[in-house]
Amino acid sequence: MSASISQAGPIPADDPRKLRAELRRVMPPESFQPQPLRGVVALGLVPLMGVLMWAVASGRLPWWACLLGSFVLGQLATAVGLAAHEALHHAVFRSRALESLLGWVGFGPFLVTPGTWRAWHVQAHHSAANVLVRDPDILPRQSEWRTQWFAKVFHAMSPGSGSLLSFVSFFFFFTAQGQAFLWRHSALPQFKHVHMHRTRERILTVLVLLGWVAVGWWMGPLGALYALILPLLIGNFTLMIYIATNHWLLAAHEESDNPFVNTASVATHPAMDWMHYNFSHHQEHHIFPAMSPKFAPLLRKHLRELNPEASQVYPHLHALRMLYRRPALYAEDGQSLMGKDGTPVIATEELRRQLTRPEAAVT
Repeated sequence: MSASISQAGPIPADDPRKLRAELRRVMPPESFQPQPLRGVVALGLVPLMGVLMWAVASGRLPWWACLLGSFVLGQLATAVGLAAHEALHHAVFRSRALESLLGWVGFGPFLVTPGTWRAWHVQAHHSAANVLVRDPDILPRQSEWRTQWFAKVFHAMSPGSGSLLSFVSFFFFFTAQGQAFLWRHSALPQFKHVHMHRTRERILTVLVLLGWVAVGWWMGPLGALYALILPLLIGNFTLMIYIATNHWLLAAHEESDNPFVNTASVATHPAMDWMHYNFSHHQEHHIFPAMSPKFAPLLRKHLRELNPEASQVYPHLHALRMLYRRPALYAEDGQSLMGKDGTPVIATEELRRQLTRPEAAVT
């Protein structure tokens, strides 16, 4: 394959249809088949989570063991949530009922119903990733910050804004984004293409919240802290250290939903890839959302053979540091980021150069 690529030249990143078609051709057929074992393993973690919740809420363990248990619970919740993410993209089970079951146990702890997730993430975000106005998860523009209260809140929570809130927001940002879509974005005209029964999902979300409140009341204050609150905060933080680096260091566009331009992956520790279902391979996920991330490393290999420049993979810690160093508002054209008063300004191309310079290069 390499010889034929070198003769024909790389397929340009601005031709996503052709690049996707060639990647589909070279990937093995089984990579586009559901991988139910991943869902079975995730569902098998749920009883373990129940036992651990009982243990840390029982009052029989020392405080340090409860804190350790909370951390483990947060990581287990993250893992099951990421398996649910795969399932609701049809990459795990063929059965919609099993997809929804995994969606409930994976996203329920984050107060997100499967119906909300399908609308928010699968339909809205994936149809317009990092597209101005149309992506519910995109950073605001400076003009929006000046005129919209929601943009002001989003900016204050975003790393790089310099606000005190931005330094703690990762502990609740994912849950907040889900609620923002459910109660605000889903009613906006730019999301009229999204199929969602808003009333039902809102009622279900309130019931989920009341259910967790009842469980926490039964556990008592310390039990709820260790078994529910801290794992939720840790799970949010873990998800956000991936999510924030996937799009918020890249250019925004008015029309183009192009994963070879609008989405990045991160190179993280192998143990995190193992624990978190290869979620670091986010560009690869956006290329083929219904493909199991089990095959994402192979997809990255083929993409680099077809067009090395189209593969955007940043060192994880370096990308996180950069999030807090660069400003957090887009210019009108989405090609640069700026502060509230218009300064400083940094082009997204310059961010990419800094993230991929030799001393930060990934393999």
